[in-house]
Amino acid sequence: MPHTVSRRHLLAGAGLGALSVPLLSACGSRSGSGGGDTDSLSFMVLGGSQELNAYLSDTVLPAFKKETGVDVEVQNSDWGSAFQKVTTAAASGQIADVLLLGAIWTAPLAAKGVLLPLDGYMSTLESKEAIYPDMLADGVWDATQYSIPIGTDVRTVVYRTDLLEKAGADPTRLPTTWAELREVATKVRDAGVCESPIWFGLDKSIGLQQAFAVLMFSNGATYWKEDGTANFDSPQAKEALQFLVDCFDTGLSDYHFVMEASAQRPVVAGQSAICFSGSMADITDARNNAPDVVDKLAIGTPLTGPSGSTPAGGAWINKLAVAKASKNPEGAFRFIRFLTEAPHMSQWDHLTGTLPVREDLGQEEWLGEEGKEFMEIAQYARSQEPHPGMMSFGQDINELLQSAVRGSATVDETAQAINDKLNAFQG
Repeated sequence: MPHTVSRRHLLAGAGLGALSVPLLSACGSRSGSGGGDTDSLSFMVLGGSQELNAYLSDTVLPAFKKETGVDVEVQNSDWGSAFQKVTTAAASGQIADVLLLGAIWTAPLAAKGVLLPLDGYMSTLESKEAIYPDMLADGVWDATQYSIPIGTDVRTVVYRTDLLEKAGADPTRLPTTWAELREVATKVRDAGVCESPIWFGLDKSIGLQQAFAVLMFSNGATYWKEDGTANFDSPQAKEALQFLVDCFDTGLSDYHFVMEASAQRPVVAGQSAICFSGSMADITDARNNAPDVVDKLAIGTPLTGPSGSTPAGGAWINKLAVAKASKNPEGAFRFIRFLTEAPHMSQWDHLTGTLPVREDLGQEEWLGEEGKEFMEIAQYARSQEPHPGMMSFGQDINELLQSAVRGSATVDETAQAINDKLNAFQG
């Protein structure tokens, strides 16, 4: 049965909007692997905003220096080029001491020998007991802790309630299963109220792959078998792929509709009534560019597939790590300890538009009532399984999925092609 809601689940809480003012990378570093000064550190921040950098320079860094005597230099990079910058910096010996990592970066960088194993430092991490265990485990590769979570982006389904109403669907009874989602999307399609009833993340990046990952999770599928080989030909994974393909084949989604990098989010623009793998980016876009749409957006419970046993959404967890080449690893980890203390993590998450990864921050005032409800959805979120090839797999899988939804490859052919691509990886 559909999930009954008494009111719309809105992510309108203050501070949940992601601030995305790109900054140029710093030209050099006083510390990092290029020097042995234990009184200084360098810290690479990705996607930093003016507000975040002001908080670091005016509050965090002076407080850390007062406590430890260590100066910290902040370097900045955009997300798009950061992974390549990190690997290049590691090869040249000019890598920052402390690194902000994207969700799937830990295993690829650890496998390349870029990151310092942190097991020997974990007993000093006061925040360890407060961090959600599954999120802390997301920083583990090959049974070793390499990174510490600092904020998470949770993915679920975001709906335009006004478009659902126009299509004759009840916006207070949102889908909880794939079948119910198909039923609602069919009403939207037949009513002709928008361009693409469901938007599955088709963009110029890997949005389709990310949406498909959530579909797999919700159907009980895993990326890998117990023997370490790819599992995309499992019945659960192929069932997820068939559902995705069927949505495009029946006009519930349109593969011609591809979101440009700077475009308004489709569910905000009214081009789609349903954003699968929706996130706070949808709410942020509405808050910043279409305030009248905010109260028309509803957050649904993550779905359960026909072979799944529980709802499942996606989690993209950003983390902090120490460069293996750092000449001041103790100071670097101490800085991570400092950043993950409750007051600093709370403000970091507030300014970066992410959700806290500490259980004791679930009632922060800046979250607002709706933000606190959104955090409750995090219990259903799963992250992509770590693998040293994940940075390349995303694009590979995305391209193969594109062929499937366009009808140029069958479900069986696509599943086998993904398996072959992943199994051929040589790290």
